[in-house]
Amino acid sequence: MASTFQLYRQIESKPLGKRAFSLAFMLKAPYFATVRPKVEVMEPHRGVVTIRKRRGVQNHIGTVHAIAVANGLEAAMGLLCEATTPKGMRWIPKGIQLDYGAKVPTDVRCEARTDMADWDKQPPFQVDVRCTAYIEDGSEVVSGVIPVWVTAKS
Repeated sequence: MASTFQLYRQIESKPLGKRAFSLAFMLKAPYFATVRPKVEVMEPHRGVVTIRKRRGVQNHIGTVHAIAVANGLEAAMGLLCEATTPKGMRWIPKGIQLDYGAKVPTDVRCEARTDMADWDKQPPFQVDVRCTAYIEDGSEVVSGVIPVWVTAKS
């Protein structure tokens, strides 16, 4: 069976490929469907999704809810981990630490990043995935870390 990253690479450049992958991603992890993340980038050390501002993700003041942004950041982190985790290893998030610096009045781009050195260790080890959310004008609205525990597959 093809890995998630192999599947992404096979279909990303095809017509509607990223849209089809985004739908498959939500089927594999149904909770992400609550924010309908659009997968923009899946590559080693980087995952990016966008969340469209729509009624289903808004709070009582009409901005994108903080937890919806957290959900998008976790989706981006998952893409990064699927593309980066070395063969013979597995990953699981250990928590989430986010700072909400501003309201989110527009669509939001959720990015997750690591460096090669973060993964150059013997299991088990922790990778602190850096996460940042940006609104349409490029302003940073949320930042933080999702610690991920990496172990050998048993």
